[in-house]
Amino acid sequence: MSKIAVIGISGESIFMKLDSLPTPSVTSHAKNCHIEPGGKGYNQAVACKKFNSDVSYLSKVGDDSYGLYCKEYMDKLEIDNKFIIDEVNKTAVATILTDSTGENEVIVYPGASQNLSKEDVKLFENKIKQSEILLLQYEIGYDALKEAINIAKENNVFVILNPAPAIYKDQELLEMANVVTPNFEEAKILYNIPNNISVVEIGEYLKDLVNNTLIITLGSKGCLLIKDKKYQYFEPFKVNAIDTTGAGDIFNAGLASTILNGSIENSIKFSQAASAISVTKQYVMDAIPHFDEIKEFIKLYNLKEK
Repeated sequence: MSKIAVIGISGESIFMKLDSLPTPSVTSHAKNCHIEPGGKGYNQAVACKKFNSDVSYLSKVGDDSYGLYCKEYMDKLEIDNKFIIDEVNKTAVATILTDSTGENEVIVYPGASQNLSKEDVKLFENKIKQSEILLLQYEIGYDALKEAINIAKENNVFVILNPAPAIYKDQELLEMANVVTPNFEEAKILYNIPNNISVVEIGEYLKDLVNNTLIITLGSKGCLLIKDKKYQYFEPFKVNAIDTTGAGDIFNAGLASTILNGSIENSIKFSQAASAISVTKQYVMDAIPHFDEIKEFIKLYNLKEK
């Protein structure tokens, strides 16, 4: 069991299913609507718990019914949580539009979560110090993010930074983390990767530029590990994807839950399997698999491939 501290955005996730994603000036009609709690950090904390980790979570929500529901949902899962109340701004809201191929488009109003401050993080300092791993994303404010990383580094806590969305172009911040986990589009922005480069060429391009560990998720093309001036591609698990929402969050939770308990290669495969299972189900919360389900999936998949 890993002991993990997570800081992130929390709010209301509204899912709508469409035949195709919207085009400008054209009204689109959804086939259905589903609402659940979410946010990158929120998803990651819930997934870490389902992967048998001991989780502490910090976030900021509005003084409203959905802010209260975010806390109640975590309480039911027995996740140690600290929700700071913002009496001015509403709880975050995300609208997730998914087309018939499983691809999605996400619109986020960060609301109260965006106002998580450096002072708020200090209230969570002991939880970070007591953890083995700190898991972060770029959805929270820059000052809060840097404060959390500084606390972790001063106390030898392993930092996994999921720089999503890629809004902070700060190389020093990236290098303070032990592991950085962008997707392909985020990596292109953060590491100034040329637009005409192919997926196959990324490893060669980045291997001498990266001083920590970089894991780039490539969706249906697998993922890329860059470490110690070397790179390695990992083939994906082939599944029938119906909804890719939250797949990256579940991948990061898999890493956080396993990376200190064995080889990084095995941790990546576990994380890929967790993510693969999730995309075969709708939405996020109920799509997150449990630890034993992931282990069984890997076992059966390997047997099938042989």
